[in-house]
Amino acid sequence: MVIHSKMAAAGQQTYATIALPFALARGKFTEYATAQGLPVEVEDDISLIRFQRGVVQVSGDAAQTRLDISAESAAALQLLRDTLAERMAALHIPVVWEVQTGKTRPANLSLAKVVEVARLSPSYVRVAVQGPDLARFADGGLHFRLLFGPKDAGWPFINESGVTQWPGGDKAWHRPVYTVREITCDTDGSARISFDIFLHDGGRVTAWSRSVTLGDEVALTGPNGGRVDHKAGWQLLIGDETAVPVVARKLAALPENTKGKAVLFVPDAADIQALACPACMTVHWVLRDERETPLATLHAEPLPATDRFVFFAAERAEAVAARGYLAEHGLSRDEFHSAAYWTAPTSDAP
Repeated sequence: MVIHSKMAAAGQQTYATIALPFALARGKFTEYATAQGLPVEVEDDISLIRFQRGVVQVSGDAAQTRLDISAESAAALQLLRDTLAERMAALHIPVVWEVQTGKTRPANLSLAKVVEVARLSPSYVRVAVQGPDLARFADGGLHFRLLFGPKDAGWPFINESGVTQWPGGDKAWHRPVYTVREITCDTDGSARISFDIFLHDGGRVTAWSRSVTLGDEVALTGPNGGRVDHKAGWQLLIGDETAVPVVARKLAALPENTKGKAVLFVPDAADIQALACPACMTVHWVLRDERETPLATLHAEPLPATDRFVFFAAERAEAVAARGYLAEHGLSRDEFHSAAYWTAPTSDAP
């Protein structure tokens, strides 16, 4: 069976079978893809679901369905396999995967050592880690997950099906997302990654940043998350305190002729940083005590009719509202990205 994907030539492929008739499985996968905003291509005998870094081909007959998976890298293939395994487990559908041999660690997991911890400002700490196989984070998504598991549980591993196993259960693991702020790669594939932590009371990573020592071992998975959008000539980037690192990374990577504006929210004037950006873009900093919000800022910004892209990252409710606002104002899916970087706690009080 041939996978109809430009990524198939990369050789990062696997397959699985599920005991569901093709017609039923096709419907379930199409429903899932639509809910996730993933493009689906439907032909008579196959369906193709295009993820950010891979493709799943769904085919089969009246007895069973086959999933052929192709990805741009081993790390991307691991992420896609784990995503599908989790989805099938949630639906209580048994999956038979292609057997994996000779591997013990997930392809998207790397171990590294902490080599620097530096206080940048009242609200931010920069951590640098060094590892033998971190160079892949230079080419891919902007983000990674930092892993915090149960005490003495050991790091995740893969079973014979190649699916990641989480000691103590996946719910026992805290896997926050961080942005690769800087990366320096060596010719042997090793690299040094720096990332910034927004400090806040009660934060698990905030507590970790205050107790971590040089030489401590950490585990990272990825890369994941979106890439920098280079297509649009005009861009608006709005980020709250948690999104300062990703907006900074995006600004530094934009082409020099890009026009537009970035608006960043920080708690303290001492948190304001000098950021590299195209000469025709402006960076505006807002202090939280000024009572302005990321969502209000979005509403106040005029948007050009064409050649535009909006990036918005803030609290979940704001991100959902921003998504609806931008869609209502005529922006297509490829003209904006609205990301939830945290969720405000809810209260049971009347």
